[in-house]
Amino acid sequence: MIGTDSNIRKFLDKKSLLEHRLNKEVLEDGIAYIPCHVENMEDIISKYSIRDCESLNSEFSDYIMSFIECIPAKYPIVLEIYGPKFTEDEKRIIVDTIVSDGDYELGRTIQENRHHRLVFVEMVIGTVVSGILLALIGKYLDDIPQEFFYVLFWLFADSFVRYIFVERGDYRDKRIGAGRIASMKVEFAESEENST
Repeated sequence: MIGTDSNIRKFLDKKSLLEHRLNKEVLEDGIAYIPCHVENMEDIISKYSIRDCESLNSEFSDYIMSFIECIPAKYPIVLEIYGPKFTEDEKRIIVDTIVSDGDYELGRTIQENRHHRLVFVEMVIGTVVSGILLALIGKYLDDIPQEFFYVLFWLFADSFVRYIFVERGDYRDKRIGAGRIASMKVEFAESEENST
């Protein structure tokens, strides 16, 4: 296959213009505006929802999330919904559903972070206790095999170090992302084709 290596090199050297595109298309006065065109309520609200317990259409939610993932965390988000002229009741339902789904995601993320902090505390305790046991075995308890306590110590220490240097930042970023979604504002604009 002629040119395969040069194609791979070309793909590796390709630069992204994401920051330029965001500045041109999405960011304005320090706020990220996510434009979204819908035909009707069903594009936003899941068809499986019932009245007063609505949830977002998964395709709509995925569209929003794909935008949010590209936008730097320092920018607040405004979702601009372009579509038909919604009634005030429909607008209230849409906004309440977006806020509700954002709150669910934030609550789930907070619970997850709380669980990981608890696991971290357990790993710290496990590391300290197994380290103390290793020190005691070396001095006072020669007949107990030390390998078991070495494995135990490094198991706890590995989890401890991984949390401190890798996972803690990931959990923080996930919490920030969930907070951005829960804080997202919604604006409605009637599409030009619907206004004629």
